Amino acid sequence: MEIRIETERLILREYVQADWVAVHEYASQENILVYENWGPNTQADTLIFIEEALRQKEILPRTSFELAIVLKEENRLIGGCGFRFDKQEAHKGNLGYIVNPLYWRMGYAKEATNGLIRFVASELSIKTIEATCDVLNLASQAVLKHCGFFRIKLIKKHFEMKGRVRDTFVYERNT
Repeated sequence: MEIRIETERLILREYVQADWVAVHEYASQENILVYENWGPNTQADTLIFIEEALRQKEILPRTSFELAIVLKEENRLIGGCGFRFDKQEAHKGNLGYIVNPLYWRMGYAKEATNGLIRFVASELSIKTIEATCDVLNLASQAVLKHCGFFRIKLIKKHFEMKGRVRDTFVYERNT
């Protein structure tokens, strides 16, 4: 099943091999990945990510969905979002997103997240969606709140990354 989700301004679609260039444009920027436990990517890292996204769509039953966020007007890949089933609970999973900083503060992360939520609720019968973010990532917290998520817990000293110990907020939303 090839996934294509349309929103007002965006298309969420499966990655293709050629997408690695646009993904690498933001995935290699250290300054925007300060809150992420991955990156900045080398070209090899980005190519591995694309290969894994392509491999995941062939696995049945599918448990992971990595999708490109494409701006309809320009047919330009501006970010990515993903959903992964919870291994213990069939009607639960988690999502995440990233947007190229050239397209920040335009509502694209919120729009993509809401489109992904509608898809997983209707097509995958997901009842509960979880999301996590660094406690310092105020922009991501705002996106999650705008998309109907509620903060349910704080994990203190969750893990070490990039020279500091990260505290993590866990958010949840019922569909």
